[in-house]
Amino acid sequence: MKARKSLTRFTSFLTLMLAVCLIFSAAAEDELSIADLNPEDVEEVSMEAPLISNPLPIDFTGGFPLQEQFYLDAQTYQDPTIQVSITEKDITDYLQGYRGRDAQAWIVDIKIGDASQLRTAAAESFETTTTRHVDVIADRLNAVVAFNGDYVNRQDRGYVFRQGVFYKDKLQGKQDVLLIDEDGDFHPMHLPKKGELSDTIDGKKVINAFCFGPILVENGEIVEKIKDFGFLKPEKNYARLAICQCGPLHYKVILTTTEQSYTLGLKLKEFQQLCKDEGAVTAYNLDGGDSTTLYFHGERVNNQYKVNYREVPDIFYFASAWDGGNAE
Repeated sequence: MKARKSLTRFTSFLTLMLAVCLIFSAAAEDELSIADLNPEDVEEVSMEAPLISNPLPIDFTGGFPLQEQFYLDAQTYQDPTIQVSITEKDITDYLQGYRGRDAQAWIVDIKIGDASQLRTAAAESFETTTTRHVDVIADRLNAVVAFNGDYVNRQDRGYVFRQGVFYKDKLQGKQDVLLIDEDGDFHPMHLPKKGELSDTIDGKKVINAFCFGPILVENGEIVEKIKDFGFLKPEKNYARLAICQCGPLHYKVILTTTEQSYTLGLKLKEFQQLCKDEGAVTAYNLDGGDSTTLYFHGERVNNQYKVNYREVPDIFYFASAWDGGNAE
């Protein structure tokens, strides 16, 4: 009888201890932060949860160092503050009047947790004419993905505003300008003249501005009347690059190859249609031709078609704000 009572008490004690352990375990899980997770768990969380906002300084420093475990494959980088995926796409159906030739594009889909992760940089500074290859500039700044900019050295009569710093306004009403505000939203400006732009737009600070153009898509619709200012080659199957906003903190960068490569690029109208079809609310054309560059994970991705690789004075890029667990 005593043995049976002792066994009953021992069983009750074990049941009580198990219940206590479960309570403490649940509490620990509630308090677990993303910084405590292993890389596999972080990847799963970042796929399903909103990206973490951790603002970077509005200056010419770069992003946080990149971590190899966040490269999910050869075309994808994903940490809790940024998601980048690259798709190589056959766009032959966009060609008009060509038979027996292919056309190729790269669609780079980017989502960020904070607008400060969309950044610009110069080869040396925006007050010199120094040029470098995109990879040299990008590696210095820990860029997740980087692209050529608007070849700022050509903007003697243009508009230069980078990382919150105003440099030049010599607009003559001949080129479209893209303003990017502190929330990362795009504001296309049609053929502005000197003095018509300021350091704010709709009550928000302007952080960056591009002066190349033209505006390709506005409010989700193709812009019909486009001024050819000399660099566009609108009727040629050309290597082109557009930066697009698809939604809040959601962007796409679209690049095509050139007719000198194994595949054709697109005429400007065809390129506009591609940008619209990819969901661009606003699409803005940047420097193309031999400047066209997509740099990711230590490689110039669009080098496979043996196109020339021009040094450029400026880039735009997307940076990680993941500092290993201190982001809020």
